[in-house]
This record gives sequence, C-alpha cells and structure tokens, in this order.
Amino acid sequence: MRRLFCVAVLLVLCAFGGRAEVAPGDAADVPAAVDAAATEAPADFAETDAPYDGEWLPFEDGFRLYLPRGWAPVALSEAQRDAGLFYRAGSGDGMMGLAVGYMRAGSLATVDELARDFEAVGYESVTQQNLNGIPAIGFERPRDGYRGVAFFHPVYPDYVLYVYVSPLGPRVAEADRIGRALLASIGPIGVPSERLKNN
Repeated sequence: MRRLFCVAVLLVLCAFGGRAEVAPGDAADVPAAVDAAATEAPADFAETDAPYDGEWLPFEDGFRLYLPRGWAPVALSEAQRDAGLFYRAGSGDGMMGLAVGYMRAGSLATVDELARDFEAVGYESVTQQNLNGIPAIGFERPRDGYRGVAFFHPVYPDYVLYVYVSPLGPRVAEADRIGRALLASIGPIGVPSERLKNN
C-alpha cells in the first residue's frame, strides 16, 4: 500500500490546471460518489468520440492520448518530478488539467491486484477496463476532484503508469465529458525501446 500512498501524496503536489490549482479540499462541490459504470471506457476510441477538437500526444512510454487542442504543458516542480510525475498540461482558462506519471509496481503483477490495491487505500469507483487494448483500471477521488486510469508499463511491467484529469462531477458537466473522453483515448503505440523513459 505504500506505493499508492505515494501516489496520493503526489496528488497534493500536483497542480491540475494551467493556472488554477485543484488541491485536496478545493472540490467541495463534487458529490461524494459518481456512478461507477460511467467510468468505464469504450474498447475502441475514435476522434469523433471526443467532445472537443484535439490532437494526438504520443508518450515515449508506449502510449498516446487525444489532448484537447490549445492545452499547454505546465512546468513540473522538482518535488513533482521526484514523485514520478513526468507530464502536466492544462486548459487555457486554467479550469481543467491532466497529469501523467509512474510508480514502481512492487509486488503487483496483474490488473486485478492493482485494482485491489487502489481500493485498499480508499480510491472510489475502481473498475477494470480495456483502454483500446491496454488492460487498465479506472478510479476516482471525488472528494479531491479528480479521476484517472492506471496501467502497467507496456514494456517495463515493474512500473505502473497513471493519468489523472480534474475536475469531475455533474456540476462541471462539460469538464466531466472532456475528462472522460481524454482518459478513454489512451491507447498503445509502438516505440523503439531505446526511447522509453524507464530504462
């Protein structure tokens, strides 16, 4: 459980918006629970599934996602990098954001074990999913205003990659739709092994 405690600590360090920060305690308008079935991603994502005009953003770790056009990278602090975060982006108005990072898998070897570990440390709506061919879990932290997915590194399975989006909830319906589509867009890409980050 120490692995996921570190992820929870990382979220305190992580600013999700381009300018506005969403930290624990800032999401008072988010309901206590969100329908678990609604977090399940479609098996195959197409650009037309997104409620936004976007562009594909490939990561050297063997996956890509469909980022809303106009979202800009946000600088990482040293503490965020040390905690495993390697990419952040936010909407131009600072109301939405994305964070991507990694953690060591430790003894976790299956998606089922990963799901149980996330549940054990208090994540909600934990579901097993297929993200366009990537076995993954979806999860939410409504009290802190974010949802995300986690999956084993496509080449180095002793690492778990995770992607968080914020905010979530019916009171921010447009952001909720964008966040769900962004997470559903995650899919595998072939990358030469010498370019992978976690060698």
